[in-house]
Order: sequence, then C-alpha cells, then structure tokens
Amino acid sequence: MIEALALRRPAPTMAFICRRVGDIARDRDLPAPSYSSVRAVVTAIDPGLITLAQEGDAAYRDRFELVFRRAASRPNEQWQADHTLLDIMVVDKGGNPVRPWLTIVLDDYSRAVASYTPLHRSTDGRADSTGAASGRTPQDQPGLAGLRAQSAIHL
Repeated sequence: MIEALALRRPAPTMAFICRRVGDIARDRDLPAPSYSSVRAVVTAIDPGLITLAQEGDAAYRDRFELVFRRAASRPNEQWQADHTLLDIMVVDKGGNPVRPWLTIVLDDYSRAVASYTPLHRSTDGRADSTGAASGRTPQDQPGLAGLRAQSAIHL
C-alpha cells in the first residue's frame, strides 16, 4: 500500500502517505506504521520506478537508458559516423584479397549520407574523421544539396 501511494502522480508528500496509510490501518483495526517505517519503505523504492510512474517513459529514458540519444532539430546540426567491415572480398594494390571497411557519415536530421569512404585497412577515430573530410558525397541523393561541411562530427 505504501509503494502504491508513493508512486502516484503528482508525487505525494511523505506526511500524506503516512496519514493515508495510518487511516487505512485504523479502518482495518491494525496498528498504524510509524513515520520512520513509512519513510524507509518509500526511500527503498527504485528511483527508476519512481521516475517512470511520476514523470513518464520519456523522462525515464532520458535518465536511465544506457545510451544517450541526441536529436537534431535542423539539417547539419550534427552528423554521425560509423564504419563496418563489409562481407565482400576485393583485391588490393598488391593483388591480395582483402575485406574492405566502409565508413559512412550521416546527417542526423535528414538521415542523408553526407560522405562515404571505402578503406582497405582497419579504422580508428582519426580514420573516420579523415574519411569524412576526404570522402565521397553522393550527389544523386535527394535532399543533399543543403549539406555543407560540418564543424564537429560525433564518432
């Protein structure tokens, strides 16, 4: 009963919860719990559960999700870069078969490809940002005309 009262919206005061639980206990001919007992039960409730119940799932995601998600409100506000090892084999300059890496930079707002670079070696953060600067821009994609150089890239 104490947990149910504590998770109500708007957040009730500790005094309200204690009085309400005391009234219910007296109606059932039970001894009323002390203020410290009620407080101990309320403070033991998981903070994530309290946030979810009182502020909603959006507030819960913002505070307790493992991945922080950013949302762009306009084109070119932020770009995201990623690279992946492709499931194909190509021949390098030495004639050896290798699996290439593909680095892609996306505009977060429009989801348009701002740049892409195939590489024949493993990449790190510097290779990602260098690939974005020297990569290819697919001009045939609609909505790409407004893309310009980005001052910061989130890797």
